[in-house]
Amino acid sequence: MRLRSLPYGSALALVMALAGAPSVRAADPIFSAGVLHELRIVMDPVDWKSLRENFRSNTYYAANVSVDGEVLQQVGIRSRGKGSRSADKPGLLVDTNKYVSNQEFHGLKKLVLDNVVQDASFLHEPLAYQVFEAMGIASPAISYTRVTVNDEFWGVYWLIENIDKNFLAARFGGDKEGNLFKYEYVENYTFTDKGSDPNSYLGLFKPETHEDKPDATALMQFVSAVNGAADGAATVAAAAPFIDVDRFITYVAVENAIAEQDGWTGLEGMNNFYIYQLTGQTRFVVIAWDQDTSFVSGSWPVLQRLETNVLTRKLLADPAKKQFYLAQVKAAAAAAVNSGFLLPKLEAFYGVMRNAVLADTKKPFTNDEFELGVQGMRGVIAARQPDIQAQIP
Repeated sequence: MRLRSLPYGSALALVMALAGAPSVRAADPIFSAGVLHELRIVMDPVDWKSLRENFRSNTYYAANVSVDGEVLQQVGIRSRGKGSRSADKPGLLVDTNKYVSNQEFHGLKKLVLDNVVQDASFLHEPLAYQVFEAMGIASPAISYTRVTVNDEFWGVYWLIENIDKNFLAARFGGDKEGNLFKYEYVENYTFTDKGSDPNSYLGLFKPETHEDKPDATALMQFVSAVNGAADGAATVAAAAPFIDVDRFITYVAVENAIAEQDGWTGLEGMNNFYIYQLTGQTRFVVIAWDQDTSFVSGSWPVLQRLETNVLTRKLLADPAKKQFYLAQVKAAAAAAVNSGFLLPKLEAFYGVMRNAVLADTKKPFTNDEFELGVQGMRGVIAARQPDIQAQIP
């Protein structure tokens, strides 16, 4: 079905180029966190009803969209998410070149619309990415947007930068032809060896590039080398050809600094990250993703569950690396996980989205629960740095 052109306004600014260090946040206007964006979808009402009734399916439907008045026609839209899938307020993935070959929007081939049904405060993920970026860890850009479908308001969503080749090129100095994998949650997997067949890892690590001919050889070698090495310095040496050990330790340190319960050392195993094998190398980089279960408590052990994951346990058996880890937790607290850094950002985000969230009748929270969630986040942020300082003299 071909849809009519949408009568919306003028175009936004063109994509702002990014290059170099992975700590650079995407600067495109659609990800401006200081603006409540407007994303409008026009599609066949029958298709929209079908998408909601079959929300666990990944079936695409044709639509036109606009963001802040800039129109994109003939895109594909489907339901998205795992535990967050919902018929009442569907998470959505917009694929710009599903029906029109090579069509992009501000250099993006996909737009992620997170329905925010697991975070009553609407703050966890945007604030978590602020901390990752402050610590030099690549993470997606994120902003708030109102979403309407056929002129009906469907609530406040997070508009999140998709992790794809364009993201890789922007964060890693143009490097985008390596192997990108999205970790697919498997209960209680903890980086254990799955044998010498690279394909045995593809059920855990979903290829996001080179999908027609995925190559998990280096990933298999990485896991095997770590599992086969003695704990401590030997593991550090075994992991070094495959990952920047200090940067990875920093990644894990940030997760515990922000009290993330569903990350690399999650309560039920590994979860919520991408891992990218740089082009022509065996070296991998971990990319932050899906941080809506961060900031769960102001009191959180800085060594939370590190012993449950093969890689973290074996690396931190090296006294020098454990000290580095603790220093990075303290550094995260000093730089970003504190009231001075995060509370102004929280209040700015709250000011942007509060009225729209209060009007969002699709959210699975009452307005009182939303306000209590925001107040709870203020308390967690105020408590987090003193708690870290008490644990790490």
